[in-house]
Amino acid sequence: MTKMLNPLSQQRGFSKLGLLCMLVVLVSSLTFALKVLPVYIDHNFVRGVAETIVESGRASSMTQVEIREEIAGSMRVNNIRDFELDAITSSRASGTTAININYERRIPIAGNIDVILSFNDQIQ
Repeated sequence: MTKMLNPLSQQRGFSKLGLLCMLVVLVSSLTFALKVLPVYIDHNFVRGVAETIVESGRASSMTQVEIREEIAGSMRVNNIRDFELDAITSSRASGTTAININYERRIPIAGNIDVILSFNDQIQ
């Protein structure tokens, strides 16, 4: 038995309300991504610079201030401005140097709705 297709007059697409709801969800998601994604990109860059310093072996002969200055120089070159250098600390134990990156970022989304991103990395 063959199934009859509905005539074109009975087929329906999005209603105006459905289209509006989908547009609101799409714009909200895009706004959220455009506010949160740059923070992750900046963090990954800072983490990459710290990993480079540790892997090259220079971290063992550098002071905490020198490590911060080198990371700050790389941040200036790459136009990263919203990062507190106080979040970067270094520690030495049994001949190895670890760089710690520990901070939180609060991002306002809409009205009194904020997103808090917490980063706590230890690079050895």
